[in-house]
Amino acid sequence: MNFHHILQTTHIHLSLAQHHKAHAFCAFAGCKVEDTAAAAAQKLADEKLANTTAAMMARVCGSPAIDGYSHVVPKCLEDSPTAKWWEAYYAAGGRQKDLVVHIEKAADYDGLAVFWGINNKKANVEECAEHCRSHQPNIVDGPFKKLPCNAFAFCPDEVCFEPDAHHHTKGDCWLKFTEGPAYPEVNMRGNLPQSYRSRHPTAPQRVQWQSGVLLPPGVMITNGTWGPRWTW
Repeated sequence: MNFHHILQTTHIHLSLAQHHKAHAFCAFAGCKVEDTAAAAAQKLADEKLANTTAAMMARVCGSPAIDGYSHVVPKCLEDSPTAKWWEAYYAAGGRQKDLVVHIEKAADYDGLAVFWGINNKKANVEECAEHCRSHQPNIVDGPFKKLPCNAFAFCPDEVCFEPDAHHHTKGDCWLKFTEGPAYPEVNMRGNLPQSYRSRHPTAPQRVQWQSGVLLPPGVMITNGTWGPRWTW
């Protein structure tokens, strides 16, 4: 009898012992082995979803819009729970196109541009979302090239108001990375109050932008929080 045969036989005996032990316990407790296996699998799935949701809610690098984006640290973003989840997702064979698109009309979500939006023309917000789902890190050069696309903003009108120095026109599609995409930082949403329009006389009564995020299946988007741009 050779060594490998001894190992194989021992493994079989141990497997049988575990099998009989599980059946003996279930005979005593009145359960089924199949039920306990399903419960264990469900517990693992629940734990995985909880960990994924935590990564999609986390924000450890602060708001990028503070001080007009002048203190953004790309390395912090690359090491963030959100970016690390995407890194592990890609390493395990995960694909952008399998992520779930969440779109909100009349809203502008903040984020850092991984693909410049001016003159990146799309027909509608759904087409903009698909561009985000096809974007891969390290394709476009820039300070945030290592980051994935997990948020987007689309301009559906001839001109879309934004309290910045750029001129945003119909079809502009901004691809962004944001920490905590399930808890997005909102620049503008819905009907703009008089106080906002008093600060910005050219602002419309209702937000023109359409925005969204990509999330893993099972993770739900929340209302998020107001970002610093809301008070610009």
